[in-house]
Amino acid sequence: MGDAFDAVTAFFGAAVAGVTLFLPVTFSSIRQSTPYQITNLWDSVPRGAAIGVIVAVAVAVLVGTAFRPATAWLVAVLGTLAQLINHSAGRHVSSADMLTTQNYVDAVCAGILLGGLGVAALRRPVLAGGFALGGAGFFVFSDLADFLDIDDNPLDVLETPPSWLIALTMVLLALSALRNRATADRPEPARSSIELPIAPILAATVLALVILAITEWLQRQYTNAPAIDHAVDIGLTAAATVFAATAAAMLLPGRDGYGVYLAVSLTAVADAFGYAGRPGWSVWVLLALTALGLIAGARRPSVLVAVALLAAIALFAILTPPEANWILFSLGSAVLALTAGYCCSSARPQFAPSGVLAIAALYLPTAISVLPDDNKSWHLPDNAAHDTTPGRTALAIVLGSAVGLAVLHHFRPRGRPQATGPSTDEALADI
Repeated sequence: MGDAFDAVTAFFGAAVAGVTLFLPVTFSSIRQSTPYQITNLWDSVPRGAAIGVIVAVAVAVLVGTAFRPATAWLVAVLGTLAQLINHSAGRHVSSADMLTTQNYVDAVCAGILLGGLGVAALRRPVLAGGFALGGAGFFVFSDLADFLDIDDNPLDVLETPPSWLIALTMVLLALSALRNRATADRPEPARSSIELPIAPILAATVLALVILAITEWLQRQYTNAPAIDHAVDIGLTAAATVFAATAAAMLLPGRDGYGVYLAVSLTAVADAFGYAGRPGWSVWVLLALTALGLIAGARRPSVLVAVALLAAIALFAILTPPEANWILFSLGSAVLALTAGYCCSSARPQFAPSGVLAIAALYLPTAISVLPDDNKSWHLPDNAAHDTTPGRTALAIVLGSAVGLAVLHHFRPRGRPQATGPSTDEALADI
């Protein structure tokens, strides 16, 4: 029962961090914002996500290496407390000019939460499942408007994530920290010196900053010349994405780079599949399907199968015309949820910061996310022409990642990393 409670805590913690990185922080002051201020706020979302990824991995490395396991829970509590303070200040003293700054503060808090919680959760199988489900499940759902009671008009958004959700998560984390405080009393071998493994932090920095730079560059190309064919620009962005994932994967120990390749590919195919409004109750259906994918991946893990599923979704995005009905959209959403869960279990990182990086990378921007809105087939009228660019771009990223996975599998034997820190291989194997 104790592990089940901690798994629920890990689920809510990862969900809050994911929502924070996925949506901009907003308060009632946004109604007095100018279009320029609102544009800056939305532009800060991918930058905040990049900051959150780097902070999350840095915190995971520091906590997992230099401190006792129980400290990870305390760090997660402090992250949510700081976020709650930021939201309280936003409701009472925020101005439209401060929204962007507060969004960056929110992203840093989410990174602290994700890093500390990842170290705590990835040590035990049930907790690892809750952490992965919270991080990947809400990523799959994507459209959180109905679920969080957000109105259709973005100017009516009052707060994301809601303070009640942050407060609930903080209480759960505090209870889990108290429950696991005995861990701090267990004797550990004395360490003559502490050496922080810098490679995971470098991997997160390279992945986040390169992807952020190339996607912002592609967005500027569309802004400066919207009528020009940007096929070459998109191709360069997709190639740079695979290159960044390869650099990050090679910096991680052993085969932990699997998670980076799968995260980059999963994000691309999800963007290519397209987003549309869903009723709030459907989040529970998609979460259940994601959990089934997690269980399937734990029982029969296969990176090859994960890549095949991702390629199939990309092909679906290429072949599905805009006049397709909601049944196809629902079936595609179900397959995407199952695939997300399966990818999480198949990655099987052995070093906790690697698992944190894989989950956090789901919220980085992609080449598809900066394409014009008329490239998203599920938002088009019935008589609109079907644009296959998102699907083809996602398929290119998946195939490039598949080559990288094959190379990594060949040159990196399966083995425990030579670094101090929590291992998650045994935990994920028993989800």
